[in-house]
Amino acid sequence: MKIDAFPTSIYILHNNDNDEIKSLVEEYYRKNKSNSSTPNNWNCQLFTTFGTKNFPNDCLQKLIHLFKQFQRELGIYGNMTFSELWLNCYESINWQEKHMHLPSKWSGVYYAIFDEEEHSPTHFYNPNEKLIASNPSSGNNTLEPKVKEGDMIIFPSWLEHAAPLNKSSKLRATISFNFFFDNEPT
Repeated sequence: MKIDAFPTSIYILHNNDNDEIKSLVEEYYRKNKSNSSTPNNWNCQLFTTFGTKNFPNDCLQKLIHLFKQFQRELGIYGNMTFSELWLNCYESINWQEKHMHLPSKWSGVYYAIFDEEEHSPTHFYNPNEKLIASNPSSGNNTLEPKVKEGDMIIFPSWLEHAAPLNKSSKLRATISFNFFFDNEPT
């Protein structure tokens, strides 16, 4: 499914077989949650493997079909290279501030553990945020796409986004990634 968001597009794909990924993420988090620290330049609170090169690697193989589907949808062929791949886990009152993933080309979020009734999805910010703030009647500043567990959102890395405060007592867990295609036009 493609959703037009501001002057760009984000893509939502769904994995019908999330149970094994969810189990792998839960087990990895349980074993490693005491060993995590948030990177110094992040202004947030969460469990993350960003920058550590540690990741439940079996998860990636179970998502390759979604990346191939994305490639077909865009008509881009060639090798896909991941520059980063990490796990984020949000317990109650955890969040992540607004940020972007430059200099990467594409970024994404996979919702491994997500309760639609209790959790909020990633918030995407309109690149024309300052213009909208000067004229509130001109439109919304954020997009909160409707997602469910097993969904993957892929978006241009320059698009600012944030993980809202987890107000639930249930864990919310996402797999995040940055990637590019060798043959993609710039």
